[in-house]
Amino acid sequence: MKRIDKVYNCLKELCNKQFAEKREVVGVSAMEIAHALNIQRTNASSDLNTLFREGKVIKVEGKPVLYKVKELDMVSDESDMVVKDVFDSIIGANLSLKNAVQQAKAAIIYPPNGLHTLLLGETGTGKSMFAEVMYSFPKEIGRIKRNAPFVTFNCADYANNPQLLMSQLFGVKKGAYTGADKDRIGLVEKADGGILFLEELSENNGFVD
Repeated sequence: MKRIDKVYNCLKELCNKQFAEKREVVGVSAMEIAHALNIQRTNASSDLNTLFREGKVIKVEGKPVLYKVKELDMVSDESDMVVKDVFDSIIGANLSLKNAVQQAKAAIIYPPNGLHTLLLGETGTGKSMFAEVMYSFPKEIGRIKRNAPFVTFNCADYANNPQLLMSQLFGVKKGAYTGADKDRIGLVEKADGGILFLEELSENNGFVD
């Protein structure tokens, strides 16, 4: 068995142990893995980061950095329990929305910083909720910081006025137009390092042709 496989199995075992004792999985450090397997911490850290890049483990940013396996098969006194990810909170995540969830995850983990995503659906189908889950997932797996911003902006409020919409998104310099009495940063800058969710995109505000 390769060392990286031993590291993964050890991580899974320690996560199972945490759940059995505390009914939650907080994560395992590279030092704990190294101690359990009697290997160098740098080797354990290297293998854990490789497993993270391959999407097999979750990284919890902090000091020290902690790792969790993505899926744990654990048995409680009452029933079998499976710890997965935040997308499993969505009804239909493994059925009617399975393809959408897979595409969303792929967009989030696409190197280096993910892909822009367009959510389509009728009013009331849960696009805003899905966007919030897409924000929670990269925090959960360590792709963005826990305090990363989630900025929501309703473009419908600026229908038929794309110029003003652009100023909201990208900011303005003092004197750029009447009423611009000071510099103002845009929403894109405010959302740096996190997610900017634009609601109600349409041909009226210049986003959909």
